[in-house]
Amino acid sequence: MLTINDPAVIAEILALHESYEAALVSNDVETLTAFFWNSEWALRFGVGESLYGASEIEKFRKGRPAINLEREVFNLRIVSFGEAQAIVTLEFRRMAQGALRHGRQSQVWVKFPEGWKIVSAHVSFTPSSYMESAASLIGLPIPAQYADEVRQNLERTSWIAAPLLATPIAEEIESAAVFHP
Repeated sequence: MLTINDPAVIAEILALHESYEAALVSNDVETLTAFFWNSEWALRFGVGESLYGASEIEKFRKGRPAINLEREVFNLRIVSFGEAQAIVTLEFRRMAQGALRHGRQSQVWVKFPEGWKIVSAHVSFTPSSYMESAASLIGLPIPAQYADEVRQNLERTSWIAAPLLATPIAEEIESAAVFHP
C-alpha cells in the first residue's frame, strides 16, 4: 500500500526545500544545478522560459541576473507518495520590474540512488491586474491603502466608457476631425 505523507519523507523534503530556497535567493548556481536531475528529461518551466534538460537549466541559472531574488514564501505544501516521490508547491511574493508580484512554484522530487532530485519544476507569476500593470509601466506606485479605491475608480471608468466603446462607427466617418478656424 502506498504511504502518503510519510513524516520522515516530508522532513527530508522540507530540509531540501529550505536548502534550495537559500541557494535560490543567494544565486548559488552550483547548488541549484545539483538539485536538478542531471538528465535530458529534467524540465523547468519558468516565468518566461521553457527549459528542457539539465544543461538548459544550468545555462539559464548561469545567465540569470543575481538581483532582486529575495522573496516571501507562503502556503508551502509538501505531499509525498511512498518513499521516493514528493511534490512541493508554494506561493511567493517578490519584486519584479519595480512591482510586488505574486507567484507560484511547483517541484516534483524523485529519490534516486544518489539522492533526491527535482525532475520537473514550474515557476510563474499570477496575472497582474490592469491597475498593477499600468502603474508599473509608468512608474507610479499605488500604496496598498489606496489600491481598492483606485481599482474601484478604474472599474467605474470602464463601466462609464462601455456604451461609448460599444457604439459602432461607420467607416466613412472621420474619427479625428480637424478643426479649421
